[in-house]
Amino acid sequence: MLALPARSSDGQQLGRTGAVYVPEGRRQPLLVALPLERAAPWVVPLFGARLDADGLVLDYPAETIVKGPTVDADAPLSLGEVAAVLAHYRPAVAELMRGLPLTQRAPEGGDVGAAAGFVHRIPVVPGIGDDDLPPIVIASPGVTGIPQ
Repeated sequence: MLALPARSSDGQQLGRTGAVYVPEGRRQPLLVALPLERAAPWVVPLFGARLDADGLVLDYPAETIVKGPTVDADAPLSLGEVAAVLAHYRPAVAELMRGLPLTQRAPEGGDVGAAAGFVHRIPVVPGIGDDDLPPIVIASPGVTGIPQ
């Protein structure tokens, strides 16, 4: 999944995928940052995304993505930053996070370190589990979306 060409639901090319964000204790990525080449890439949820022969197809039109939140490409996200992303794309999902400690961050460590900064752990979002996300594998040494 890392460095894959990505496009919007309306077919616009968005560049290559950069950082991937996986909730702590989960296997499926929740968010992806793109394009890889930007210092402040857009962050997009992977709800409804799919992989095809040409890369990653996101479930949002380009206009929604380019107006969306951006982040520092090298920084892990806090729960508040994840909430801001979800509020842009899926306001009802962001409501699940109301009242939680927004500065909370997941510890970076374990198999995430093998991804050389591309895969970040984020805090768990209540109400969102692996079954709510498409079965996408993170192709990087030591990191996999496939249950062992």
